Amino acid sequence: MKKIVFILTIVLILGKISIIYARSLEEIKKTKEIRFCLPYPDEPYVKLESENCVRDKCKFSGMFYEEAQLFTKSLGTDIKPKFIRIEWDEQFYNKDGKTVLEDSYTPEMLASGQCDCLPNNLTKNEWRQKKMDFVILFPSRMMVVINKSKKGEYKTVNDLEGKTVLVEKNTSYQTWIEEQNKAVFTKNPIKIEIMLEPQAKKIINDEEKNYFMVFDADVAIWSTRYEMKNSTVVFPVGPVDEIGWGFKKEDKDLQTAAQKFFEEQRKDPKSELNTIWKNFYGRTLTEYISLMLSVK
Repeated sequence: MKKIVFILTIVLILGKISIIYARSLEEIKKTKEIRFCLPYPDEPYVKLESENCVRDKCKFSGMFYEEAQLFTKSLGTDIKPKFIRIEWDEQFYNKDGKTVLEDSYTPEMLASGQCDCLPNNLTKNEWRQKKMDFVILFPSRMMVVINKSKKGEYKTVNDLEGKTVLVEKNTSYQTWIEEQNKAVFTKNPIKIEIMLEPQAKKIINDEEKNYFMVFDADVAIWSTRYEMKNSTVVFPVGPVDEIGWGFKKEDKDLQTAAQKFFEEQRKDPKSELNTIWKNFYGRTLTEYISLMLSVK
C-alpha cells in the first residue's frame, strides 16, 4: 500500500511540474502570455533602449520584435507577449549551461518554459534539429562579405582557402566553415576566429586585416546597405538554407499556429509581415523569397 501511495505521489508531482512548465498553445491561451527570447542587440533585428538591461527588464524594438508582436496578435487579442533578453548561444544551452552539438536535448530556455518561441531567424541544420523543431519563414543562401578593397582576392569559393573568417560561436556559418575544412580545405583550412558579430562587422568594415565573414542573405543585404558601407557581398556559398523560428518539439499546436500565420502573411503582398520586410529591406518577404529561389 505504501508503494502505491508513493507512486501516486510521484505521478501527482510530475503532473504539477508539467502544468508549470508545459507551454503549449493551450497553456499560452490559458495564461494569456506568450514568451519570446531575443538575443543581444544587432541591427536591424534586435534593438534595446538600454544595452545594460537584463532579461525581462528590457525595452525592445527591431524586426524580430515587430514580427513576434504580429504573431502574438494572430493568436488572440487577449494574449500579451513577454520578451526576454538572452545571449545568442543560450538558445542552445542544455541544463548545464553548455551547447553540445552532437547531443539530443531540449534547450533549457525552452524546456523550462522561459521561452515559448525563438523568433530569431535560425537556420535549420542537423545539430539544431536534435534540440528543437523549426517553422520555416523563408529560404536563404549564405553570402561571403568582405571589405571592398579586398574584392580582387575573392572571386570564387576556392579563394577562401587559408584565409581567416570572423564568426560567432555556434552559428550555422561556423558549422558550414568547419565542414569545408574537413572536406575541401584539408591542406590549407580556413582559419576561424570566434567573436561577437557586431565587433566582427566593424573589423571587416574598417579593413583592419584580410578577414571575411559569412552571413545569411538577408543579413548581408541589410548590413552592406546600411551598416557596413565599406563592405560588399562577393558570392554565395553552401546550399539553399531554410530559416525560421525555433520551438520545443512537443509544442506541435504552437508550431501549427506559426505555420498558418507565415502562410497567410506570405500570400498577401500587402500583409503586415510583408510590410515589415518592406520597411527594413526595401522589398517584401514574398519578393525576397523569389529572389533567393533565383540565386544560383
